[in-house]
Amino acid sequence: MAETSMRNEHSSATQHSQGLDDGNSSIHDETVKREAPEPPNGGVKAYLKIFGGFLVLFITLGVASTFGSYQAYYESDLLSSHSSSTISWIGTTQVFLQSFAGLFSGAFYDAGYATTSLAIGMPLLVLGQMMLSLSRVYWHIMLSQGLCIGIGSGLIYVPAVSIVASQFTTKRTIALGFTATGSAVGGIILPIMFRKLLPMVGFGWTNRAIGLVTLILASTAFILLTDISWSSLFHFRNQDMASVEVEEKEPTTSDQPSPFRFTRKCMADLLANLGGRSYLFLCMGVFFVFLGFWVPYFYIVPFASRSLKTSSEYSFYLLSILNAGSILGRVLPTFLDRIIGSAAILLGGATILSAIIFAWLGVHDIPGITLWCFFVGFASGIVVSIPNAVASRLSEPCNVGLRIGFMWTAGAFAELIGAPIAGALVQTTGPEKENVNYFGGQVFGGASIALGAVLLIVPAWSTFKEDRAKMKKSTEAS
Repeated sequence: MAETSMRNEHSSATQHSQGLDDGNSSIHDETVKREAPEPPNGGVKAYLKIFGGFLVLFITLGVASTFGSYQAYYESDLLSSHSSSTISWIGTTQVFLQSFAGLFSGAFYDAGYATTSLAIGMPLLVLGQMMLSLSRVYWHIMLSQGLCIGIGSGLIYVPAVSIVASQFTTKRTIALGFTATGSAVGGIILPIMFRKLLPMVGFGWTNRAIGLVTLILASTAFILLTDISWSSLFHFRNQDMASVEVEEKEPTTSDQPSPFRFTRKCMADLLANLGGRSYLFLCMGVFFVFLGFWVPYFYIVPFASRSLKTSSEYSFYLLSILNAGSILGRVLPTFLDRIIGSAAILLGGATILSAIIFAWLGVHDIPGITLWCFFVGFASGIVVSIPNAVASRLSEPCNVGLRIGFMWTAGAFAELIGAPIAGALVQTTGPEKENVNYFGGQVFGGASIALGAVLLIVPAWSTFKEDRAKMKKSTEAS
């Protein structure tokens, strides 16, 4: 038997050698699949990846959350000749591209090229911030802040979240909740940084300082998320980060790793991996929730200064108060995951956020707007952090990156048009348009999120029934 086996191996080797000589290398018909390793669900390495994801969200969603400060500055100074709705297109373009690019970076992650996506996106993010410091007209700002920062953010956001999700099983929702606090911390620090530096060093050096912070944090996050080594500096395909089953084949020239090989099958894979009623309702729910999500972030500063006549100093701090509340909203509800499930938490968060935005109609003084900002921040923290856990729950390990990316792509189109629609509904009166009525924008934001909450009932009910069935089966088995 041993001799027969050796002869067979020798024969196979000879045939393979002859095939190479003829210029036609053969590929085994049968491939050996290697299953992805079991997630550690804890440990130093996994927790460091949470911190790496925290830093990524600080420089992506944290920067996006700061746009309210930019909006107020543009309206009063740099772009004062443009309307609020026109200016808001800069911020919505940024958040749109951040989410839309996630569709492609999610596919990169599933194909095992998360390192490549991070290596492209992080320099783009820094470049956009530095070019913003040189921008003085509308289209310059749109290119740097809207396009460059938006695309760079999208290329790193979904891979970072997916890497963190791949490290945990039962603790996934909590891990993603702590990761999501990065955007809230960024949303606290960066508006204060912008406000303090602006009168001291001007718009240009303020953005260069923010760009330097972005560079330092991005470099640290890259090291923590990729487990970078000297060899991988020149070979960006990181097999450990691939969430798919790896097929081992005879190496040929056409089979050499390339980060762009999967693009030819991208649409086919997309259609094949987007099934499931609960997942589709999740995507539709996210669309309508994020149609109104950015309304308070973009308009709370101008609302406070123009409608409530607060000082410009205090109105800028309201954005930091909002993001401070967001920290608690991103962390505390995650501990309810094992009790009611992540989909139910998301449904509750969207319902609460809708009610609070409608309550904005009754805010007419400084104590009221301060308290309102904290509570809307808490509810928005739930809404922005939990969808990743729900999408992961409704996905398989082989397509989690793609499905998270598509979910945020659905939200991206809502983010693109939501704030400009709200801005167009804001009414100004008076000879110098000094009287501003935000009623239309407030109702639009609350109603959009309420509709999204209705759609989120489907995935919440579906996962609840699934968990109840598992619990019943476990009880019967015991």
